[in-house]
Amino acid sequence: MNKRVIITGAMGFIGSHTAKVFKESGYHVIGVDRDRTIPQAARFLDQLFVDDFVDVTASVASINDVDAIIHCAGTSLVGPSIADPYTYYYNNSAKTNSLLEQLHSKFNWHGKFIFSSSAATYGQPQGNQQLYETDPQTPINPYGRSKLFCEHVIQDHCRAHGIRGIALRYFNAAGCDADSELGHVVNDTHMIPRVLSAYRQGQTFTLFGDNYNTKDGTCVRDYLHVTDIARAHLESVCLAEVMKTNEFRAYNLGTGQGHSNKEIIWSCNWAVREKIDFKIGPRRDGDPDYLVANSDCFQQDTSWRPDNSSIENIVTTAWAWERKHGS
Repeated sequence: MNKRVIITGAMGFIGSHTAKVFKESGYHVIGVDRDRTIPQAARFLDQLFVDDFVDVTASVASINDVDAIIHCAGTSLVGPSIADPYTYYYNNSAKTNSLLEQLHSKFNWHGKFIFSSSAATYGQPQGNQQLYETDPQTPINPYGRSKLFCEHVIQDHCRAHGIRGIALRYFNAAGCDADSELGHVVNDTHMIPRVLSAYRQGQTFTLFGDNYNTKDGTCVRDYLHVTDIARAHLESVCLAEVMKTNEFRAYNLGTGQGHSNKEIIWSCNWAVREKIDFKIGPRRDGDPDYLVANSDCFQQDTSWRPDNSSIENIVTTAWAWERKHGS
């Protein structure tokens, strides 16, 4: 019998790519999501429950047969979290706590719990240097604080209830499936989809801020291809096999290479073979100057490498998806 995995947020950007990787690796994939955000994801799911992830224990029969839960569901934008902190603390932190309590109290579940965390847990780093897992976590927005609190919640449940947990701190998920079977949401709010969507629609792209403490005045980020993130989830399940019961670990996921927002626009120019018009708008609250990962720890503990994460591959696959599915 195939191993069984639950993916929360399975119809979203990261969840859908993760579902494909697990399905192709022979897993029985159970998806849980409130929305059918990326409908193409359904083909990689053996079962889909259109439900809130906190109710997964009511939806999925025989949950004790589930080997691992990949927890991708949540609310994930910095700007809106400042205006609406309640939604972020409730959707991300409170519901994750409730899910883990139900897994214990109803089923005494002892599987592997892999969590989609974020570089936003670090806040505003001191200096433009790579971030290590041991660096201070002082998030500067409700989104980052909600993700950090989730890490604490998961660690405490692991210790109390015999779960093996891993948090993966992503540094800017980007790109699309190489086969263009999966991709970002049309009119996505993230940088690369926004640039490409504005170009395709004949609009001028607005770049938020050019007075950051970076080499060209625009934010610098470490862009990681979504397929590499999906593969990291699979590697994490394998890694958890050899971890101790009650153990929790947190890892950075990135390339160690930073790209400024202006460099991203230039890369998109290369992908579309034309200059993309843009203008400078006001900077946004809650955006750190520089976020670049050191992911040596995860690479030492697993065979994972960010093989798909050259910026050229990221913008090429994103543009292929945008042309195929944009409207």
